[in-house]
Amino acid sequence: MGIAEQSATSAAAGLAREGKLPVLGTYATFAAARNLDQIRTSVCYGNFNVLIAGAHGGVSVGADGATHQALEDLFAMQGLPNMSVVVPCDVVETRKATQYLLLQHKGPKYIRFAREATPVVTDEKTPFVFGRANVIRLRREGASFSGAFETMLASLCEDENEDLSIIACGPMVPEAMRAAYILKKEFDYETRVVNVHTLKPIDAVAIVRAARETGVVVTAEEHQIGALAWRVSGILTESPQVYGVPVITGAIGVKDRFGDSGAPWELIKEFEVSAEHIAQKAVDLMAIKKRAPLKQEERGSLVGER
Repeated sequence: MGIAEQSATSAAAGLAREGKLPVLGTYATFAAARNLDQIRTSVCYGNFNVLIAGAHGGVSVGADGATHQALEDLFAMQGLPNMSVVVPCDVVETRKATQYLLLQHKGPKYIRFAREATPVVTDEKTPFVFGRANVIRLRREGASFSGAFETMLASLCEDENEDLSIIACGPMVPEAMRAAYILKKEFDYETRVVNVHTLKPIDAVAIVRAARETGVVVTAEEHQIGALAWRVSGILTESPQVYGVPVITGAIGVKDRFGDSGAPWELIKEFEVSAEHIAQKAVDLMAIKKRAPLKQEERGSLVGER
């Protein structure tokens, strides 16, 4: 319906009321903000079965710049009653999530994905269960980056006494995996990467386990800090299983600013959401965990050298 997102959203609600399966797709900044009133009142209030596809999420959009880079959409979508929110990590997971949301899940639902090509780190055998996180662990070095990791449902994994956890969603999952490689290669730290592709309903059990079993949690999101970080912090604050357990947390994400134009690889460094920034945050938190001051030559080295 062109640049008439409010009308398109209302039409989608009407189609859903008549039993159709409407998909509303456009840039995430227009699919979740310009029409927020219509999503809230026409779609969510009636609990209608509408799939909203938010494209061009995050800073990796590139040259389109600040007006088209959705960095606040997850705040709005998670805050709406009845709304489910999924942020898949690559094209394969996006396909699985779309098939599930459209054909099996009933109710308002929002799926967010990037514009630019992003690393493919899953395959058809990788588990995808709505509302259930995956745990990703570095296992070996080899010719294939994704082949160096093992992925399983968080509910099926055993504690391997990792040093820290990185909880990520969307394109930050490949960056978290790369950070895990850096941390192992350069600091001999074992990392548990938790892919929370479903932000609402979120897998609180996997998050609590990661915090309890590693003691250090870094969140990574290609969004204003908070859509993921605040959800994780809230879960840990309210969980009796974490009471009395020392847990150190840190957040990687956009720091209360608008986007910018540039190549995607330039922007993830400009906005400090690259694997190197994730790894540096982890190193800083590990120094606190060990109650040992970080050596001056170590601080900032990861980001500065890349």
